[in-house]
Amino acid sequence: MKKMNSINETYKLCNEHNIGISRRVLLTLVKSGEIPSVKAGRSILVNWDGLMKYLDTHTLEQDEPVSRIRKIIA
Repeated sequence: MKKMNSINETYKLCNEHNIGISRRVLLTLVKSGEIPSVKAGRSILVNWDGLMKYLDTHTLEQDEPVSRIRKIIA
C-alpha cells in the first residue's frame, strides 16, 4: 500500500477498511492541518499512516455529542 494517496484514493481505502469517513471530512482535516498532507500540482496527497494515527487519537467517546445542534425546549 502506498503511504501517500490522493483524497479519492484515501476515501476508497477508508471504505475498504470500513472506516466511516467522507471525502468532505478528509478535505476538512487536510485544510485544517490536522492530518499530514502535501500538495503536488493540482492534487492533494494524504499520508495514510498520519490519518490512521489521527483516527487512533481523536475518537468520540460514547457520551460525547455527535453534533453541535442543541435541543430546543419550548
